[in-house]
Amino acid sequence: MDERDLAAGAADLERLGDEMDGRAYALGLVTGQGRRPHLTITRRSAGLRTENVYTDGTHFYWAEQIAAVADVAAAAAAIDRVLRILDGNRR
Repeated sequence: MDERDLAAGAADLERLGDEMDGRAYALGLVTGQGRRPHLTITRRSAGLRTENVYTDGTHFYWAEQIAAVADVAAAAAAIDRVLRILDGNRR
């Protein structure tokens, strides 16, 4: 992975972070030192659970594929849905 790929991945993750609800989630973009960038997402009401989301340039993923990078809104909605369920809040 070269520097351009890392920068593009960080930009995609930043767009995803912008789409997430900042009132419900604490978000952090982790980059640097040649590492694959990722977005840390912590549901504020369940502060002990933090998930890391990555991108391969085509899709966002964690343990499995979430959604296409081109569909940021679908990725944000899917992440929100899963984290709400994990938090016990199904609404």
